Amino acid sequence: MKAQTRRNHIPIAPSSLTKFWNDVEGLTQQIHRRAYRLFEERGKVDGHDLEDWFKAESELLRPISFKISEKENVVHLRADVPGLKKEELEINLEPRAITIKGERHEDTNKTRETTSDSEGHLERIYCRLPLPANVVVDKATATLEHGVLEIWAPKAEQERELKAA
Repeated sequence: MKAQTRRNHIPIAPSSLTKFWNDVEGLTQQIHRRAYRLFEERGKVDGHDLEDWFKAESELLRPISFKISEKENVVHLRADVPGLKKEELEINLEPRAITIKGERHEDTNKTRETTSDSEGHLERIYCRLPLPANVVVDKATATLEHGVLEIWAPKAEQERELKAA
């Protein structure tokens, strides 16, 4: 079991925090530009900001379902990320929030007699979720198995003491 857990283990911190947040900022800018184009296509009529933003997000990101549960000493997150491999996921855990980012680029090459067409499909996920309790970031673990991402983070001592009182 330990070998299986180690094989499916995902690092909690992204390889470069600066790159991670720059990627998130870039994605936010793409959503912003698309939402503005939707605003322009509608004749620049005010009052539909959130509608445009959510439509732009839905065009650029794939939604994921998740569940966060809390037990005495641990916060547990379960997220469905079908089709993504552990190398395509980045997780940034903070004491009161978690950010999950994933990106998969699928190339499909079509070859004809004299030409070669290359098409690609980009699939992205991004979510930032508040946690129900303070957690100890450096003691958290994450695994990915059969498209299910699971993260276990022990609660911080202060949180446990407050709940016990």
